[in-house]
Amino acid sequence: MTVSVPRVRVLLLLLAALLLAVLPVSEAWARAGGPPGTPPGLARAADHEVWMLDQGTDLIHVLDSRDGLDIERAVTIDLRADNLRGAGFEVPTGVTTVVPHMIEFDSQHRYAFVAATAGRSTIVIDAQAKEVVAVLETGPASHMAAVIPDDSAVWVAVIGSGELVEIPLDLDAEEPTFAIGRTVDVREVLEPFAEERGWEFPGFQPVCHQFTPDSREAWVTLGPGWNTGGLFVLDLETAEVTAAWDPEVVRANCGVGVNREGTRVVANWSGQVGAGEDTEGEWYVFNAHTRQLLRTESSRGFDAHGVRFTPDGRHLWAVNRISDNGLVIDARSFRVIEEIDDVGDTPDILDFSPDGARVYVTQRGPVPRSGGVHAAAGDAPGIAVLDAATREVLEVITPDPVWSSDRALLNDVHGVGVRPVGGDEPPLRPSTHALDRRPSVVDVEVADLGPPLSCHVVAAG
Repeated sequence: MTVSVPRVRVLLLLLAALLLAVLPVSEAWARAGGPPGTPPGLARAADHEVWMLDQGTDLIHVLDSRDGLDIERAVTIDLRADNLRGAGFEVPTGVTTVVPHMIEFDSQHRYAFVAATAGRSTIVIDAQAKEVVAVLETGPASHMAAVIPDDSAVWVAVIGSGELVEIPLDLDAEEPTFAIGRTVDVREVLEPFAEERGWEFPGFQPVCHQFTPDSREAWVTLGPGWNTGGLFVLDLETAEVTAAWDPEVVRANCGVGVNREGTRVVANWSGQVGAGEDTEGEWYVFNAHTRQLLRTESSRGFDAHGVRFTPDGRHLWAVNRISDNGLVIDARSFRVIEEIDDVGDTPDILDFSPDGARVYVTQRGPVPRSGGVHAAAGDAPGIAVLDAATREVLEVITPDPVWSSDRALLNDVHGVGVRPVGGDEPPLRPSTHALDRRPSVVDVEVADLGPPLSCHVVAAG
């Protein structure tokens, strides 16, 4: 078919008019932070998803910045034990609740790896499809699953067995598979190193770990109790300890972070934790190459917990869970540049939007599924959204409440992960497993849940 020149001109004029009509709306949405209904002040940062781990209900809620982080439009990934079994996955015998605790993605954000403490497992999720693809029995109180920067493996810190468990990866395979590889007994590799130096570690349970950018080493904190901390470095190829510190000097029992250049490492200690006996925590700065302890500083609050470098590498944020405050630290001088009085209720784990403009901080519930009640019980389970520049809380995103049969609020948000999304990835569609489609009361009493299953309880002795 031949189209005349005048008709082409008419079509072009119509197209231009359509664009002029649409662009002002798009610009208005951008200024407002997204489509109508986006909360005021939540200007949309680079497109991303926020994965909220509600370990009290065994659900992950995935929020989309393109939807204004609207909880009503979230995709909900159902990790309840019976649901996983019904989907054909092998869940360890006797497991009735999995407690999804912490989450990390590979470098291209293709897969999510979720450490499930009560489930004694690491759960692998196709991050784009939002579907579980593997459930691996990594051990009791599997606390953190972290991906090596080169995506060659995941290492899981297993508190209950005192082991680091490897999951080798080949994510470029046509159909990636997931299975357990090596297992490192922390006592076996660390105790001889300590004995040679006259040190006595109070425990050998790995808690959190991060890797150097060259993917050669893991820096691992011990714990989980405030009086069972320590820090060591593991060579990932040989599975040998290459450095450690006197546990009476470095008592790190929680967070750890490595800067982008791989030259500095930060770890923290909660401080003594106990009703009426809380003391300020500490954070430590190390030269990653010389192993020198460069600084020991107060956390200026009780129960120092989550730490994370900003995406641009300029700052480090650290939060204190009991005192609800936090620090912003210069990542070159490691001097505190600001103390934030309020970073949310029981601030636990944090992550940033890809452009660093927003900070997402998890808030705990009144029935914490990890940590002691004194340290971890909160009143408003969800995610506090902070403006990184003004340090102000813009909004708290909360999942729909789920109650026990004896009317206790079960929601307990602990882990959070941010996943950038490209322009070719479609926006989320509301899930068929959304929380508002579940009963709001579950047939369980709080006493039947048992004590918290991991992390940051006060150890005996």
